[in-house]
Amino acid sequence: MVFSLPEAGRQGFEPGTYRTVSGTSGLIEPKKLPNPVKESKNHRDLHRELLFSHKRGLLPEHKPELQKALETRRLKQLKQKEESQRPLTDLEKELRKRHQKLEEYEQELALKQDQESRPEFILVKESLKKIKLSAETGMRQT
Repeated sequence: MVFSLPEAGRQGFEPGTYRTVSGTSGLIEPKKLPNPVKESKNHRDLHRELLFSHKRGLLPEHKPELQKALETRRLKQLKQKEESQRPLTDLEKELRKRHQKLEEYEQELALKQDQESRPEFILVKESLKKIKLSAETGMRQT
């Protein structure tokens, strides 16, 4: 005795339904276990939305690579523009001041190291030029 239900165009089986084997043994094949993911409402809604967007051609994966790159660049530019337009907080102002002072200090150190690394005769020559120029300007003023 073989139990079967009519399956007019169905892909899955209802709970409690069986399929018959088309063999000579006449065994009853067990029902297919339900997939809880596919039966969830969220999954069905997502699948429906994907099918709808695919029909309309709105899938983001199918955009040309150039269009994707331009879109990411545009988003970065918008984000930078928004950040530049918002007012600076007190913390950001203080951090910028400290950063500027640190850069000035590093420049001064670089100048001192540059002057110290010069040979002594060049330093003496420069100091003589300064003395000579100051003497000439002093004579012209009097």
